[in-house]
Amino acid sequence: MLRKLVLLFALVALVNATTLRKWIASHEKTCYFATADTPTKKIAFYFAVHQGGNFDIDYEVEGPNNRVLFKGEAERQGDFVFTAVYPGEYAFCFKNGLASFADKLVEFDITVEDEARPEDIAKRTKRDEITNSVVTIASDLQQITKFMKYFRMRENRNFATVSSTESRIWWFSALDSLCVVLVAVVQVYAIQALFTAKRSRL
Repeated sequence: MLRKLVLLFALVALVNATTLRKWIASHEKTCYFATADTPTKKIAFYFAVHQGGNFDIDYEVEGPNNRVLFKGEAERQGDFVFTAVYPGEYAFCFKNGLASFADKLVEFDITVEDEARPEDIAKRTKRDEITNSVVTIASDLQQITKFMKYFRMRENRNFATVSSTESRIWWFSALDSLCVVLVAVVQVYAIQALFTAKRSRL
């Protein structure tokens, strides 16, 4: 049992991951950075807009040579995995340029890990059954975490849609009720004015 725990913590130590949630104001650009010390690092980048506006945002991924690797406009979510060709600092930027007034809540995950080499794959085939089970469990946990993030993002968007619909229905009902009251008041005064005019003629 101790051997399993040590191996699991060793596998976790090989991965450098950061999960953040950030409110991005309108017309704001914010960048986050991850460093790949060797060109064989594998970088995974995931983001999703949870609240605000139409749930879209502009993003850009730049390499250490200032070359744009990925770029998108009005995207609701993205999931990318790429190999760091050059060692150095990689920039992950978000820009809320489409919305004039709406702030956006963005959740994103940046993971830097070693890419599997042929010699590593050969070693994995020679590992014992317990080690392979731990690696499989770690991989399955990553998949479960990704699914949980996706469903949480869907839940937040659906909740925002329901809240917006509820607010519109409330205001429409209030306006409708106000119109009914105004029409009733106008009718009362119109009928009163009509009978008053007839009495004055007599």
